Amino acid sequence: MPKEIQLPYCNLVFKQTHAILVMHQGSAITIKTAAEITDLLASHYQERNFIFITHRKYPHDIDLDVYKGRILKNMIGFAIVSRNPEEIKRAMKEQPLWNEAFTFFNELDEAENWALSFFD
Repeated sequence: MPKEIQLPYCNLVFKQTHAILVMHQGSAITIKTAAEITDLLASHYQERNFIFITHRKYPHDIDLDVYKGRILKNMIGFAIVSRNPEEIKRAMKEQPLWNEAFTFFNELDEAENWALSFFD
């Protein structure tokens, strides 16, 4: 059964193999919010490997310095989901900052299927 946490700036859904982040419209990923999300992921998954999916339904700012912060060793993949062409451009800037599997999807179900493929 998925667990969902609602924060003032996002919703975070924890599934067995992956987490899905949906930022609220007008919110931002800052060093502080990224640290809070990372703490929640660490607490939920502990030592278990997982994939992180950010479903970018709404435009929001991202401080790219978050990629220099604490990266969980058990976060073995990162997916961005969006139909917005601007998000594809931003993802191209983010990709070199991430060392593990990184990909982009138009649909959430595609990203979830990709995440599941790591655990077959």
